[in-house]
Amino acid sequence: MKISHSIEIGSTPEIVFSWLEDPDRARAWMTSVTKTEIMRETRGKVGTTFREFVEENGRGTEMRGVVTDFVPKKRLAFYLEGNYNEAEVAFTLEQTREGTRLTQNSVIQFKGVLRVVGIFLGPFLKKKILRQSKNEFLALKNLCEAGPQQRHEDTRVEQESKDLLDTDNGGKDG
Repeated sequence: MKISHSIEIGSTPEIVFSWLEDPDRARAWMTSVTKTEIMRETRGKVGTTFREFVEENGRGTEMRGVVTDFVPKKRLAFYLEGNYNEAEVAFTLEQTREGTRLTQNSVIQFKGVLRVVGIFLGPFLKKKILRQSKNEFLALKNLCEAGPQQRHEDTRVEQESKDLLDTDNGGKDG
């Protein structure tokens, strides 16, 4: 399943990229990612391995990933694999007169029985994933277009909210 989405952000590629490349900052706008751990960081970033914990509707899973392309202020791509699917995700930034055009291209393949289910539910799943991407991109746009003080405050409030959820959840991640 191929999914592509773009958004115009009234901010520089440098600022937009800073919200993509830093896992802590990325969690401020990626709604389903609850935790990211760098397993092995490489010089130049390509080959860096990590794992993400993704939660949706109270159910979570671990995705293992590797950075496949890293060009500061221009492109970030990675491969993810979990129990249920694998995905190739690429973010491309293009400077425009108004700021930055951010495009996300993803190829998602389901595994096992979900591969068969995906044939029938593919259009529904694609629509759901695209809606989530649009919402996340709008959150990212707001963070990037806010002033530096507001971005700091938004990140602080986001972290406090997650800390409260962890406390309410008995300190458990997912």
